[in-house]
This record gives sequence, structure tokens and C-alpha cells, in this order.
Amino acid sequence: MDNLESRIRALEASNRRQRYSITALAAIIVGGAFIVAMRPIGDATFDNVTCKGWAVVDKDGKTRISATTTANGDAGMKWADTNGKMRMGASTFADGEAGMKWADTNGKMRMGASTLADGAAAMIWSDTNGKMRMGASTFADGDAGMVWSDKDEKTRISATTTAHGAAAMGWSDTNGKMRVSAGTFADGEAGMKWADKDGKMRISAGTGASSAGMVWLDRNEKARFAAFTTDDGDTILPTLDLKR
Repeated sequence: MDNLESRIRALEASNRRQRYSITALAAIIVGGAFIVAMRPIGDATFDNVTCKGWAVVDKDGKTRISATTTANGDAGMKWADTNGKMRMGASTFADGEAGMKWADTNGKMRMGASTLADGAAAMIWSDTNGKMRMGASTFADGDAGMVWSDKDEKTRISATTTAHGAAAMGWSDTNGKMRVSAGTFADGEAGMKWADKDGKMRISAGTGASSAGMVWLDRNEKARFAAFTTDDGDTILPTLDLKR
């Protein structure tokens, strides 16, 4: 059970990696898509193209599509609605990153997608307040994950798969404490654990290559009661106080 617990904790760490990476990618998406606004429109004007970048205007002279590049190798385009709100933006960067975003009628980002030079890729979905509610990412090493957040952008559910064949999910409370987690592993092991409001494990259950068991722990995470079964038909139900 100790080995299974350590493996579940490792998967929880992988879940956190997904969450942090998605958050970082979200920052790239938000910042990158606005690159098109970084360079001013020049004074030389033609019928419908403005340099040093270019712009497409509507019948009222409002810019609806524009594109620009920067001296450091970045490039971007944006699309605006009739009210001048940017609704879509796309950018590429000299360091190999690229991103795209979609905004609502209030100009708040609702979806974003990004790729990084190291092979990672992500998408995020935000609510009407601009808060990220869902995110999904893949990594060059074969890992992948998703997170779901509440209205305060606190992660409540996370799911991860690894290149080594492991898969896990975790559920957190409003304080960000992981309360329930479950994982399966390539070697056939599987486990689940429940934690209290302080994030301390109180119940752990797992199946291995030749046994299955559950352990109940006190507030100090000391084992107090355990039950096991084995493939040969034995049942082990310790009644002694396991507190150390």
C-alpha cells in the first residue's frame, strides 16, 4: 500500500504539472494574441491598406482585419467586429511559440489555443468573466491532461495520462485541497484515496498483482485499521491498534 500511495501522489504531482502548464500557456495566449496592437498604424494610407502593417476597413472606415510584424520576428493578425472589439487573434513568435484566441462580444477571451517550441500544446475555455474554466494540454514526452476550475479559477477536477501507461483523476475542494484521487498503472495496480479537509489521507484502497486492501488512518496519517485479501483466498483483518 505504501508503494501504491507513493505512485498516486506522483500522479497528483503530474496533475499539478498539467494545471501549471495550462495556466502558463493561457498567459501566452492572452498576451500573444494582442501583439497586433503593439505597433501603431503608419500615416501613409491607401484605399484599404495601411502600412507598415496592413489593415482592411469596412464601409464606415473601421478596421476589421489587421496584420503586423515586429523587429524581433513576431507576427500577428486580428479580426474585429463592427463595434471595434477584437473577436479573434493569431500570433507567432520568434522563439517558436504560436497562439490563437477567440473573444466574445465584450472582448473577453473565451477560447484560446497555443503550441510551444518544446512540443507542448494546450487549449483553454473561459467563462463570461474571463475566468479559465477548462484546460487541456499535451506534452512532447507523451503526457496529457485536463483540468476543470470553478468560478474563482480554483482547480476542482484534474485528469492525467502518462506516457508510461498510468492514468489518474483528482477532485479538490473550494480551498484547493485534494480530497479524492484515483489512479491506474501499467503494471495492473490501481488505487484510490480519500483525504480530509486538511489534505491528509484518511482512507486508501488499492489492488495489486496478488492482493487487494484498504487502510484507514487517523488525523496524523497513522494506520489504525486495515483489511486485505490475497489471490490464494486468505483474508487478513488486523484488529490490533496499528498506531505507531
